[in-house]
Amino acid sequence: MASLARRRLARRRLARSRGMTLIEIMIVVGVFALMAGMLIIGFGAGRNAEVSRTTTQLANLIRYGYDKARVTGDYYRLLINLDENTIMLQQGNDKMYLPATDRDGKIVEIDEGKLEEQADRDKRAEESYNRSLQAEVYGQGTGGDDGGGGVGSDPYATQRRRVPRRRPPLFDSFEDENSLSDLGKPIRLPEDVKIVYVRTADDFEPITKGEASLFFFPRGRTQQAYIQLESEEIEAKYTIKVQPLTGRVTIVDGHEDLLLPEDVTDEEDDRGSRLERRTF
Repeated sequence: MASLARRRLARRRLARSRGMTLIEIMIVVGVFALMAGMLIIGFGAGRNAEVSRTTTQLANLIRYGYDKARVTGDYYRLLINLDENTIMLQQGNDKMYLPATDRDGKIVEIDEGKLEEQADRDKRAEESYNRSLQAEVYGQGTGGDDGGGGVGSDPYATQRRRVPRRRPPLFDSFEDENSLSDLGKPIRLPEDVKIVYVRTADDFEPITKGEASLFFFPRGRTQQAYIQLESEEIEAKYTIKVQPLTGRVTIVDGHEDLLLPEDVTDEEDDRGSRLERRTF
């Protein structure tokens, strides 16, 4: 009996020295899989939080530019560089007018020769305007008493006036004691967060490269705009919507395109013929 017990004890020791059982291996593999899953989920949640935080910061900057223009009475512009992935809030030094467009929505380009002709026409119009004022004043002076007659003796004589012309303003960074100093400098977005689409109600086509601008006007007005951001690594997509009258900024999941009434939509009928439709 003693020898049999010693044999059983030796077998148990030999089995333990050979390694772990299948159940123990499965438990270890399950623990490692759980730890790896937690790391992956935490990494994805961190990236998604970064995209969401960047989108919220851009939306807050848009709202800040709207409020800044409404309170100060100045013109502001949010300059978005899609190639360099930067944003910048700028202040205009003068009144701003949107560029003239033709019936197709394309910006009208004027060459240097036409600009010189326009300046010459403006000068002639100014001289003609002043001559008409002088003729009116002289006519009123000669029709009165004998001693009253010239422009110098008339206390109500109209002075020379210049015909006002529109000119594009210059937008530059600004300094304000009550604002963040970094707003006047280009702000680079995180590397994995990209602005891929910008379109305002005044853009004939969406802007997917180069520079795009969102203007803020005094008295509480801006442009209707859609701005799309995304992160390719975690497939996170957001769209920022800007309302023109109230300046309200909304963030929605996914990408949504800004469709304007002037956009041409092509469809096909039952026979496969292409139909071009335009909404108004």
